[in-house]
Amino acid sequence: MRGGSSERLVVRASRRRGETRAKLTKYITVVLATILSGGGSALLFLVPLYADPALSALAADFDPVPAECVTERRDDRLGLDNCTWASCREGCTSDAYKCIQLHVKYKAYSEEWRPAVLYVNIKGCGYPPVVDCDNFTINYGYVGARYPCYWSRADNTVVVPRWSRGEQVATVTRTLALPLFLSGCAGIGLCALHCECKPRRRRRPPRRPPRLPTLSPDETSVYRLG
Repeated sequence: MRGGSSERLVVRASRRRGETRAKLTKYITVVLATILSGGGSALLFLVPLYADPALSALAADFDPVPAECVTERRDDRLGLDNCTWASCREGCTSDAYKCIQLHVKYKAYSEEWRPAVLYVNIKGCGYPPVVDCDNFTINYGYVGARYPCYWSRADNTVVVPRWSRGEQVATVTRTLALPLFLSGCAGIGLCALHCECKPRRRRRPPRRPPRLPTLSPDETSVYRLG
């Protein structure tokens, strides 16, 4: 009787351990799956809104030394055909039927004045509160306005009123590196829980016995004589 009762206790303890492991694995799986789906959703949301403009700004290679800018002309346009570009537009995905185009001139390093167009950022659009087109137009949208600006070394006909390389790098790091790191860790955790991630060992072919050398008729006759 004692032997049977001890065996039952061992079986019950092993079952409890198995149930605890299953519950723990289930909870961990739910958490990792939530992190993985959240990281993917964050990438879909953050890349077009923040990462893409920041990468485009880095590719434009703005001069870190501000130049002197003067607004020369302001065009208020109506119609989709006339609004192929805008100095500031709230919302980057919708078509613009009304736009304001600011033409400026700038002088960098005591050189001659160069003509350019003024954008609120490299895309010329954005979303509040980062981009406020009303304030932008009030500050830069009247003829004769003077202000510091930054010109693009990739396209010297484009200038922006604000530029910080460190800020753009930080934006790319926050919007790309962090979601990718969390998603990668969650994917590795799910693989370790539910998949065999170890590489399979290749089976070695069986060793063949060494072949005996083939003897010519002369050699066989010598062996027979010996």
